[in-house]
Amino acid sequence: MDILVIIAALLVLAAVISLALSFVGAVLWGALRLLPFVFTVLAVAVLVRWYRDRR
Repeated sequence: MDILVIIAALLVLAAVISLALSFVGAVLWGALRLLPFVFTVLAVAVLVRWYRDRR
């Protein structure tokens, strides 16, 4: 009987870890999808600042 309790606890723990990793993966995937936009905005900001300093 004790083995069944340990197996059940391990299954619950594995499910919680799996859900947490899935959430982290979804957040990272969303952040990676935004990277091109972030790089574009940063490039424009750097170019505008360079242009202003040049004048």
